[in-house]
Amino acid sequence: MLTSSLPSMRHGACLRARFNSTLTSENKLPSVLKYCADSVRQRDYEGYLCVAFYPTELRDTEYAIRAFNVELASIRESVSNPNTGKMRMQFWKDAIDKIYKGQPPQQPIALALDAAFKQCKLSPLWFKRIINERLSNLDDHQFMTISDMENYSENTASSLLYLQLESLGIKDVNADHAISHIGKMIGISTFLRSLPFHLSQKRLVLPAQITAKYNISQEDVFRQGHVEGLEDAIFEVATAANDHLLTARSMLKSVPPAAFPVVLSAVPTARFLQKLEAANFNVFEPSLQRKDWKLPLALWNAHRKLEI
Repeated sequence: MLTSSLPSMRHGACLRARFNSTLTSENKLPSVLKYCADSVRQRDYEGYLCVAFYPTELRDTEYAIRAFNVELASIRESVSNPNTGKMRMQFWKDAIDKIYKGQPPQQPIALALDAAFKQCKLSPLWFKRIINERLSNLDDHQFMTISDMENYSENTASSLLYLQLESLGIKDVNADHAISHIGKMIGISTFLRSLPFHLSQKRLVLPAQITAKYNISQEDVFRQGHVEGLEDAIFEVATAANDHLLTARSMLKSVPPAAFPVVLSAVPTARFLQKLEAANFNVFEPSLQRKDWKLPLALWNAHRKLEI
């Protein structure tokens, strides 16, 4: 799961404008594939790096899937009210149905997905699950428990990874279980990574059960940011994410090596959790927001050793 910032939304608008200028060209496919790759590179750089470890012939498909994901993730921050967001989500529900009928709308990501569906067997279930879960979260409601965060993450981050697993043609129960835990780890951690941004928008994404346990007042945290008990709350949520990482690691020996391009998605988030621990669970630590310049090497080593 990915949370977009205003700069990334501007990137998305620029990309759409650039695509529209080429829409009347004889061959749209090269333009739409480039659009998706550029979108992922600018708005999901960690995912962009992971795509390099997929078979060459599948990389355009992975860019299309991830571009779909970042497009949905950016809707909440790019609309002025939930109703507009609901209309955008409905567009994508309808778009998935049309793509499966061989009638994709003239939208770059939809056209790229149409090409992906012709190459791979991708289930509409996962696309619809991502859309429905993000739709339910447009009203900015606070999660009640960590279990609620896990369910949201399963339906968004894990579903994205299930799609990528399907694109590889892998049907394996052990891979599914490992991917489920990796997705939950990514989803929970994404909320922690984006906590400073959400607080700036007057949204508290930490579960109510946890904030109540540490006597964290919504008004105080909106006003001050760093309040007493916040690190303890973040530690508890981060521990839940790390537990999923440990479970996924314990299952790796039973996961087919061919599934490892999908498993690699865990590496960026695992490195974030390490840095968060080093920062004493202070999410406002500036170093946590900097690009991880060692990530490409870390991904290469993880792929070589088949570990995360």
